[in-house]
Amino acid sequence: MGKTLQGKKPLPWWRRILLGLMLTAMVMLAALMLISYIAERQLGAQIVKVSQAGEPITFADLQDKLEPNSTGEDAARYYVEALSSIGPDDIEVLRRVNIFYRKNITSLPAEQFPEKVREKVTNNLANVQPVLEKFDKGASLPLSGFDIGIKQGREVYMTVLRRVRTAVFLLSLRTLDLTLRGEDDAAISSVISMLKMMRIFDSHPTMHAHAAKAVFLALACQDIRLLLERGCPSEESLAKLHKVLLETIPADVLERMFLAERVYQIEVARNLIPKDITSRFLPDKVPDLPERIPLPASRWVRLRIRQGSVRYLRDMAWLITASRRPWPEPLDVIAGNASESTEKSSRLISSGATFARSAGEILAFVRCNTVAIAIERYRRCHGELPGSLDDICGTYIDSIPSDPFTGKKLLYSYDGKSYVVYSVGINRKDDGGTFRPKANEKSPPDRGLRIRLREPE
Repeated sequence: MGKTLQGKKPLPWWRRILLGLMLTAMVMLAALMLISYIAERQLGAQIVKVSQAGEPITFADLQDKLEPNSTGEDAARYYVEALSSIGPDDIEVLRRVNIFYRKNITSLPAEQFPEKVREKVTNNLANVQPVLEKFDKGASLPLSGFDIGIKQGREVYMTVLRRVRTAVFLLSLRTLDLTLRGEDDAAISSVISMLKMMRIFDSHPTMHAHAAKAVFLALACQDIRLLLERGCPSEESLAKLHKVLLETIPADVLERMFLAERVYQIEVARNLIPKDITSRFLPDKVPDLPERIPLPASRWVRLRIRQGSVRYLRDMAWLITASRRPWPEPLDVIAGNASESTEKSSRLISSGATFARSAGEILAFVRCNTVAIAIERYRRCHGELPGSLDDICGTYIDSIPSDPFTGKKLLYSYDGKSYVVYSVGINRKDDGGTFRPKANEKSPPDRGLRIRLREPE
């Protein structure tokens, strides 16, 4: 027996290394499978919580703000046709012409505008008149839904967004040109078409979609300011514009944005957890996402996405709860948490704080414009400005909207040359309606608009 033991040779060194590598690989694979299984169950549990709470888990659940289609015609058809006819190539030229019109429309009469510029604008608008008519037709119809491409991936979404940006500049340019010509009621109809088109973002109101809509809304509000300052539209047109503007952005915009962002993450999660888990709380009628949102084939990368999704959904649940508080509490709560937390998962909360400020700013800006429209209706009826905002309540506006940054009523002041309606903005201080950023500051102290009074003719 001793001879047998002595004759048994040890394994060669390369075999021992190979065996060790094989054992290590098996252990790592088993650990990866275990961690992946745990992540799948945790991710599934997070989505089950959402489902059991009765909160949206698909984009269709968020479309309560859209109008049901009972007429047989839908605005989406006309928007799709119009946007497919628009190319993004001329966006820079359109932007520059818009800037020129905005800088000069309140100071230069129509006859002093450079003839070549006006001629070029007239020709461009005439060339796209069929497209503009489609937007006008869509504005007169209900919109039951619109696919802006966000579920097809970034490339598709950005293509649609570039077309929408071109459309916005075209509609804005038409509004400014009509204002310059003194066709004020037609200019208001043009603004309304622009505002109505922004309903296309309400089907998928994620953070990125909200950011795009906020930029376009701000542009429309600037057009409204110029129109109120220079033109004299009819009472009927002003009342219609007031109604449409009120509908463009709801008070719960922040909650809806966070809900939509979570829905998007849940849509992605369909490809990250087994079907026997998803079938319990995600509708089977929703197709698998690899056809629409490409996901990495690497097991390791998909595991990281699963783990990130779990943290994401936990943080988003907190953001949604905070967003349901009355303004301005969401701003304070979310910003406070973002500054105190140092965990990697708090990156979402930091982004949430930024988007909360953005939502508050655009909500304040739109509300200031609705108040300005009511003031103009009062002024044209009484021949003078109201002494306070209480004078316009009841007849021209149901109630004075609150400032999202204070929770109190928006502010109003006037002198002999202009009047201003404003929010105190991010700094929460009343700077008297100052809209130019101070030195070393990016954001203006206040948010709102100033209307210069025209000299009597």
